[in-house]
Amino acid sequence: MTRRDPTPSSVAVVTVCTPTRADHLRSQRRALDAHLPGARHVVVLPERPGSEELAAELLADGADPLELPAGPDLPVARCRNAGGDRAVETGAELIIFLDVDCMPGPDLGSRYADLPPDTVGMGPVTYLPESVGAPDPAELAGLTDPHPARPFPEHGLQRLEAGEFGMFWSLSFALHAALWTRLRREFGGFDEHYTGYGAEDTDFGRRLLYRRIPVVLVAGAHAYHRWHPVSSPPVEHLQDLLRNGAHYAERWGEWPAPGWFEEFERRGLVRRDGDGWIAAPAHRNSSGGG
Repeated sequence: MTRRDPTPSSVAVVTVCTPTRADHLRSQRRALDAHLPGARHVVVLPERPGSEELAAELLADGADPLELPAGPDLPVARCRNAGGDRAVETGAELIIFLDVDCMPGPDLGSRYADLPPDTVGMGPVTYLPESVGAPDPAELAGLTDPHPARPFPEHGLQRLEAGEFGMFWSLSFALHAALWTRLRREFGGFDEHYTGYGAEDTDFGRRLLYRRIPVVLVAGAHAYHRWHPVSSPPVEHLQDLLRNGAHYAERWGEWPAPGWFEEFERRGLVRRDGDGWIAAPAHRNSSGGG
């Protein structure tokens, strides 16, 4: 297949960001300037302290900030939908969704530009160690070490099977604007009943495959995830996971991330309730992160 570079004005990169991730967003913007110069950067900012100041910085720097009123729970699904819609409004032909912690590699745009028009593509993501800090975009290719849980092909595209919906991730994926418009029309894009942390991307990937919309792994479309502290399982998001997990189970008949809930149960944070989980009595009034 002949590789082609996307026309910069035809590409929109959609990112959801809160002010606590502003430094990672600046790293992403530096890498976009280096590897996708001229692409429109649609940055969706849920209403948080400091969002207005960050929006002003982005506007002055040539980005396209979109401020979104939001309650205490981070509305990731609604933010992604709003960002995708804004990308379509700006005339983008290719929409790339990137997690705010991800820096695009030098070939990400050209690899995604080769996607067939009816297909959703995902690129490999390298999780950078803390010692790397905020690397110069020119250094990224030399740091390539993709996450082993998602093996990617060495060349071309590899289509996911219907049962491989768990492979979908929202850190880095792309599709053509016409397909995004179709998904919004057919099932709303990301389900906005999911709020806070978890399950909205697994649900999205599962609905794609359920409707036989091709989802492919894209060789060489590398992104690089900057380090930040994490917990495993994500105890700080327990309430979000319980709420979103119950919504997911209502649709699909099973809970997402069962390993996490089994570990929560082992720690006494949740207990079984039929085929699912509820918060253990001592934790019912604790709040999730966001």
